[in-house]
Amino acid sequence: MKTILFEEDKLIISLSSLETILGLKHTIEVPYNNIKDVSIEDTHLFLWKIYGTHLGASKYGYFKKDGVNYFVASSTNKGNLVLTLNNHKYDKIILELDHVEDVLPQIQNRLRTD
Repeated sequence: MKTILFEEDKLIISLSSLETILGLKHTIEVPYNNIKDVSIEDTHLFLWKIYGTHLGASKYGYFKKDGVNYFVASSTNKGNLVLTLNNHKYDKIILELDHVEDVLPQIQNRLRTD
């Protein structure tokens, strides 16, 4: 299960043990000032895998499409948290979360206060 920690100046996304193995990544740090937009979206994208795992709807790792860098940690195409970023290694981060409806307003509130 993914966890999101709200630090003073950044968001820290930690992946579960299995997701770390599948996506070859344990944590991602995202400064709040790098977040351009945050939303909940259905993500039916065909992405080119750079590293990680892609089996059906499950995608874990670094992907690319049309010059856009993605980090994806999701086993579904429905209701994913999507962070659109500026000045970061990834242009978009797509996450499947258990309580995405609770996390979205928390991030939006942090963005309003920064």
